[in-house]
Amino acid sequence: MRTAAWPHFPMDAPFAGFDQSLVRGVPVLHRRDSLGKTFRVAVLWRRPLDAQQAARALLPALLQHGTARHPDRPALLRARERLYGASTGFGVGRHGESSVLRLSADAVAGQFLPSRPDQFSALQELLAEQLLRPRLVTPGLPRSIFERERAQALASARSVVDDKGRLARSSAVLAACAGEPYGVEDHGGEAAIAATEPDGPAAMLADYVQHGSPFVLLAGVIPDDLHAALSPLLSALPPWTPFTAPPLVQPAPRAVRVVRDHAEMQQAKVVLVLRTPVPTLPAQLCVLHVALSLWGGGPHSRLFTEVREKRSLCYYASAGGDSDKGLVIVQSGCDAHAAPAVAEQSMAQLAEIAAGRFSDAELSTAIAVCQGPLRSVDDSPAARLSFTAEQYLRGFDEKPEQRIAALGRVRRDDVVAAAQSLWLDLDYALLPRTGS
Repeated sequence: MRTAAWPHFPMDAPFAGFDQSLVRGVPVLHRRDSLGKTFRVAVLWRRPLDAQQAARALLPALLQHGTARHPDRPALLRARERLYGASTGFGVGRHGESSVLRLSADAVAGQFLPSRPDQFSALQELLAEQLLRPRLVTPGLPRSIFERERAQALASARSVVDDKGRLARSSAVLAACAGEPYGVEDHGGEAAIAATEPDGPAAMLADYVQHGSPFVLLAGVIPDDLHAALSPLLSALPPWTPFTAPPLVQPAPRAVRVVRDHAEMQQAKVVLVLRTPVPTLPAQLCVLHVALSLWGGGPHSRLFTEVREKRSLCYYASAGGDSDKGLVIVQSGCDAHAAPAVAEQSMAQLAEIAAGRFSDAELSTAIAVCQGPLRSVDDSPAARLSFTAEQYLRGFDEKPEQRIAALGRVRRDDVVAAAQSLWLDLDYALLPRTGS
């Protein structure tokens, strides 16, 4: 028996500007838009980050190699091409300490095509085929194809050594979060990829579908009768159990750990990993974003104007992170001899913000920079669906225009408090190997 995945959201009220319906036990968020001629659908499942991440991360590539009805990749592509303007795809990402499987598709609505085909139902049938009867599971994916995709994933994982900034960030986060669910690479790790067998991704697909509490987002030119329109997909889903995310691991403040690695390179990469409480209200998230914008969110920020420009200690510096985990990450590139000074001055600028020593103009600019990208979210159905999915996973009932207004209400004292809540957990540097 199916159970609603997110019972804490009342289904008789809009959420983040989307109407809500319960279709065959699955929450469906939908928003009609008559300005375009297309529709977009996304289905998401959420599971804990765990040691099976390598098998999960292989799924998007493996699921493109055909289904029981369309037995190879070309046949699947032809089936998609028969649906005018259609695209489908899988993605595996993370939200806090959860792994998220996302199935997305879009197409031109049938009423705008000759003979007015039922594009929506046909696309749902194709999605159900890809999700529930993939060649990965039945009739079986040839070993040679699996090994090729695994080899490509392994090569991609190993290529991080060619991007020293990415390597430094990944190494710093893994060191900071060692022993935590978050302390696993997005691809699962080279050793785990190499050890993955075909039954691993197949088992993880079943794990998502049977235990991941699905929810659906729809936008664009969508049918009036959602129950009938979504039946080809949702009625095919097997029984599933609700997913409850385990409590986030958030360590108490502790002594700063210092890690120094070396590689064949000319200059150094400095990564500071800080912790902060995970925002539990939309207003708290806005304050954190403004504080990080002021500290290291672009050319207006203190890291740029003070550490890069005024002191000439580095050639880039930025602050970001993952608010759903409570991580703030500062990344800088500099000469090796300047690495200690970069770390010191970066933290000094945070201390200035925490003491309230910044101008009203700096605060206004930081707020405007945060607001800017939100003003164009509704220009793209894909962007609006991504924004709403993120809100749903967080439990924040907030539309883009509400986020813009909330950012405008952030005050100096709020930013000071947010800066004071940050504490440095790891000081990491990737330095040139002697003789490089």
